[in-house]
Amino acid sequence: MTRLVLGPIILSLLLLTPRLTDAQPRKILKTAVIMEIARPIQEGALLHWRITNNLDVAVYVYDFYLWGPAYHIEQSADKVTIDSTPVTESPGCPPNRFPPLLLLIVGPGRTIEGDFTDAAVSVQGRSVSLRVAVGENPYTVVEEAKQFAKSKCKHSPYDAIVRWGAILESNAIQLQ
Repeated sequence: MTRLVLGPIILSLLLLTPRLTDAQPRKILKTAVIMEIARPIQEGALLHWRITNNLDVAVYVYDFYLWGPAYHIEQSADKVTIDSTPVTESPGCPPNRFPPLLLLIVGPGRTIEGDFTDAAVSVQGRSVSLRVAVGENPYTVVEEAKQFAKSKCKHSPYDAIVRWGAILESNAIQLQ
C-alpha cells in the first residue's frame, strides 16, 4: 500500500524540481550566467576564464575548445574575440570524425575556472574576449548533434550547439 502512495509523491517531487525549460528564453542564461576573463594565472596560458552560475539549476558549458585551441578567432585592428564554440549555424558535411560534445557542468550558485592556451592567437596589445555556449539540457544537444550528423549535409553537428546554447561573451581585457 505504501508503494502505491510513494510513487505519485516521488513523481510529483521530480516534476516540481526547479529547472529551466526548453521554451524559457536564452535571455535568462545570458543574464544569470556570468563569463569573465582575466590575466592568465598559469605560465604559458593566454588568459584565465571564470564562469559563474547564479541560477538555482545546473547549467552546462560546451567545453571541447574551452582550454584551447580556439574553435575560431575573430580579429580586428583593436580587438580579438576567441570563440570556444560555434556561434552561427553552418550547413555542411561533417568529417568522418567529429569532436565529441563535451559538456562541463556548473552547479547552481557555483563557479568554475580555468586557463585558455592557444599559441596561434596573437593579441599584440589589442583587447581580447572569449565566447562560450551555455545551456541547460545536455541530452537534447547530444541527441540533436547525432541527428545532424546524419542529415546529408543539411546541418553540421555543430549546429546543435548553436541551437541549444546561449552564446555568452566575456568582458574584454587588454593583454600585452
